[in-house]
Amino acid sequence: MNSATRLLRALLARGAYLESLTRAELRAILPILERAHEEVLGKIAKTGGAWTREWLTEMAGDLEAIYKAACAEAWVTVSADLEELAKNEGAWALGEIGQATIGISLSTPAPSLLKAVVNLPTNIGGSTLEHQFEALGIESKKAAYEAIQQGMLAGDTVDEMTRRLRGEVKKRAIWRRDSDGVRRYHPGVYEGGVIEGVSTRGAERVARTAIMHVSNQAREITYAANEDISKGYQYVATLDTNTCLVCANDDGRVFGLRDPRPVLPRHIGDRCLYVPVLKSWRELGIDADELPEGTRASMDGQVAESETFADRLTKASAERQVAMLRSPTKARLYREGMPLSEMVEDGHEVPVKVLLERAAERRKKGRAA
Repeated sequence: MNSATRLLRALLARGAYLESLTRAELRAILPILERAHEEVLGKIAKTGGAWTREWLTEMAGDLEAIYKAACAEAWVTVSADLEELAKNEGAWALGEIGQATIGISLSTPAPSLLKAVVNLPTNIGGSTLEHQFEALGIESKKAAYEAIQQGMLAGDTVDEMTRRLRGEVKKRAIWRRDSDGVRRYHPGVYEGGVIEGVSTRGAERVARTAIMHVSNQAREITYAANEDISKGYQYVATLDTNTCLVCANDDGRVFGLRDPRPVLPRHIGDRCLYVPVLKSWRELGIDADELPEGTRASMDGQVAESETFADRLTKASAERQVAMLRSPTKARLYREGMPLSEMVEDGHEVPVKVLLERAAERRKKGRAA
């Protein structure tokens, strides 16, 4: 196994750990939002169902204050964990590179650089993670306000308004000591509510984006500190039916050290990563023939050995191609000869309508020829 493949396997295995961190951060955020929801529902209960325009105006200000404070608290809680993650991820990446490049001296990034990644703008709208938490507060306030307006127009009672916002309670949120002895928050299950759905989905989105942003940036800084042993980066997408075509199209692509390349995460829920393409021993000026056989074989200057999305798509059944491309039409066009690369342009998926027009134009030209 060459060093690039070893690094790739380590990075893919690391993904499970990062996913567990996402769940941990979600468990930290949800109780804070739960308290905010309880405060909102408490204010609704106090009205006794006597909804007025004056009360709605006052409630709009209360909603903004409640969710702004909740999401600010959530950010303070999460940001401390993210600084620790940046430090740990940098150390982990350095350790894995060290295992893959036995005998080569490596550089350790400055702790201040790793800590700073928490506040760097993300590739998602150019916003910082703190701004994304602020946006979660705005989204939650907006959802609650609009639901209250609808409830007032419908003449809801207090109970009806509560259900409209929170939904039917299927399972109440609790703090419970799990089998490992750790006391954890277990979110409730609510069906049909507005604020619970918006805030829970939003919390999961910001938690995952935060973990992926910080881990990717910490690794990038570690790679940059050791660019003298690298000659580029290989793009690797996590391959399943949730893989978007934009990421799938770049899977396996190799970028030179100075080539422009997508910043990760490039969209919400992105699980892609970069693997350094390490130089061979001879490219480093080391006589490989003098090295022990096992060591000599590891640093060959090649990319990681992996099956790309395009490889899997080619071998997949027609039914599986539909799942991978998430469109029966795209799957059919692919089988008719349209390459995957034609389904993506400028970092976006090409609409099916445009693909059909192109396919029709190609057939037309074929008949004319």
